[in-house]
Amino acid sequence: MSFVHLTRADKSPVVITIAKILSFAPVPTEGPLLGPLMEGTRIVFINKNGHQDVMETVEIVSKKLRDSNNGG
Repeated sequence: MSFVHLTRADKSPVVITIAKILSFAPVPTEGPLLGPLMEGTRIVFINKNGHQDVMETVEIVSKKLRDSNNGG
């Protein structure tokens, strides 16, 4: 199983199982879905019961996911 290491809004590390990711996009910066970050990525999980906001940008998350899937 592949994992990716990212950083939560409180700057603590988080490890996410790649197979559990449904989608990811920039964090919402306004409206009812606003989270603790104004910049970063929101990762939505397959079970749709939750999400994780991380400090890394979408570009960095995408690269980490690709590298992890390629054994890097």
